[in-house]
Amino acid sequence: MDNETVAIVVWIVAAVALFAIEATTLVFVALYFGVAALVAALAAALGVGLAGQLAIFAVVSVLTLVLTRGMITRALSRTPITRSNVHSLVGRRGVVTVPITEAAGRGQIRIGSEYWTARPYMEDSGDIESGTQVEVLAVEGVTALVLPLDRALTE
Repeated sequence: MDNETVAIVVWIVAAVALFAIEATTLVFVALYFGVAALVAALAAALGVGLAGQLAIFAVVSVLTLVLTRGMITRALSRTPITRSNVHSLVGRRGVVTVPITEAAGRGQIRIGSEYWTARPYMEDSGDIESGTQVEVLAVEGVTALVLPLDRALTE
């Protein structure tokens, strides 16, 4: 292999390694060096010498970093954080399907088409009968802590 081919292979291997690092870290730094390595590989294919390849690598790295990093991080920081799984229940309303009694310490509610174990939010809430509308105020593990809507409105 001649020097030009070796340089191309080295730059492409470096670019792939940098993209792999970026994929595992997600800090948006290695990505810029990976792009610069691809541009340096293109320069090597066009016959640019090693000093020129290194200069191109450095310039492209800095330019892409300076011109796009702030814009990308701002765009990503505007993405709203969405509660998921069981934590998305907080604030939702449901209906008691299995009475929540002090004796049992728990019952069951339905929110949409899903059924969840539920306990009273306040320990002195008393029994909550089937058919009562409740609001989920918190979640502990996979158990919803609920308060009947008529009590939630007055407290």
